Amino acid sequence: MQAWKRQLRRTLKVYWYHFNQARLSSSAAELAYYSLLSIFPAILIVGNVLPMLGVNAKTVLGYLQTGIPTSVYKLIEPVITDFLQHGSGGMLTTGLIVAIWSTSSGVAAFQRNVNHAYGVAEDLNPIWNRVISFIWIIIALMVVFGLVFLYGIGEQILQGLQPIFDFNVEYIHRFAAYRYPVAFIGLFTALTLLYYFVPNAKVRWRYVMIGALVATVLMMALARIFSYYNVLTSTQLSSYRTISGFILMMIWLDFSGMIIMIGATINATTQVLIEGGIQQRRYLWDFLNQK
Repeated sequence: MQAWKRQLRRTLKVYWYHFNQARLSSSAAELAYYSLLSIFPAILIVGNVLPMLGVNAKTVLGYLQTGIPTSVYKLIEPVITDFLQHGSGGMLTTGLIVAIWSTSSGVAAFQRNVNHAYGVAEDLNPIWNRVISFIWIIIALMVVFGLVFLYGIGEQILQGLQPIFDFNVEYIHRFAAYRYPVAFIGLFTALTLLYYFVPNAKVRWRYVMIGALVATVLMMALARIFSYYNVLTSTQLSSYRTISGFILMMIWLDFSGMIIMIGATINATTQVLIEGGIQQRRYLWDFLNQK
């Protein structure tokens, strides 16, 4: 019993140390700011690319509805629908430039904050910071587009194969109904990649998956909580629906940033408890500077 108490005390002590190092409140506000800047440019990109893949607007809206609060969804749904139905090359270029800048800035900010959580020095090479940020953008877009493509085109493929192989049509309906598992897997995968590639520390897959799992569960639960809150307050806020929706979106982004940093703190705590410490990641120029 005493050993169990000592281990619990040590775990809480290590977690509290990394929690304070993460500067949760300021980190979450910074992530929320860059997330807000990148939302609509990202919608511009998606709205111009997805029609080329044969994915309609309802597929994208279905995914968003499972992962974000109802009030936030109602606020951005008309904008998304308009972008998805009336895309243009000029808008795609503009959205791509703004999205790359805002998202890479957000990832760079996250990298600084998560480095504090891990207790490692920041990478002093700004070029490498941007390269890592851009790589993360590409990986995240590949994951998101891959899942949306599989979900959107996969249903059409099954419908085309059904007359040939004569399998039960119910399988197609089940495939179309699995929005929550697909959204969960997509979010978990994106967070795992984020926690692994962004920190300037030597991390392990088995540790980052723990924080990614906790963060995914909390973010899905957060979306449901905000949706219930919207139902309870919809009558009182009916006259100011747009303003209240925007305020709730900012609060949701702030809480989401907190959850992401909590996941990073859990990863750092787990690695310290098991391995005894965290080593800084070494790059080529580190060895060149030593010479």
